[in-house]
Amino acid sequence: MPALLLLLVLVAFPAIAFLPHQIATIRLAGLSILWWYGGVVAPVLAALIAIAWRPDPGPPSRPE
Repeated sequence: MPALLLLLVLVAFPAIAFLPHQIATIRLAGLSILWWYGGVVAPVLAALIAIAWRPDPGPPSRPE
């Protein structure tokens, strides 16, 4: 499941670039929406997905 979500985050970048009427070139705070997605939103989403689905640490080992 997390691999599919990470793949979706990656696929969204070119999908945004191919939106009609050059929507990806609209600027927010001087930078394009595509830049905001690729530079901020996608990395944050990927980190949150990776943190949410990280494996459980398992039981602590007992010293013998």
